[in-house]
Amino acid sequence: MAKDVLGILGDYEPKGKTIKGVGKFILWGLDDPFHITTVSGALIYGVGKIIESRSPYGIRRAKMDLAEIKRQMRELILDISSLRV
Repeated sequence: MAKDVLGILGDYEPKGKTIKGVGKFILWGLDDPFHITTVSGALIYGVGKIIESRSPYGIRRAKMDLAEIKRQMRELILDISSLRV
């Protein structure tokens, strides 16, 4: 029963986000094209992306996504209203 509730609620952020960030840092931060850091960074980033895609999308993340959409819409409305013709 408790596991079902946790599945419905979901996580606050997708799992694998930290792994993806580490892979992105290794891939782009350690500027070493066509060497082992590029390959390993891309591999770590890919693993993080796969884990992120498998994380459940629950009520918590939906609420955070809606709040982000509202914030972006508010900024867009302010930008449009500040334009002069």
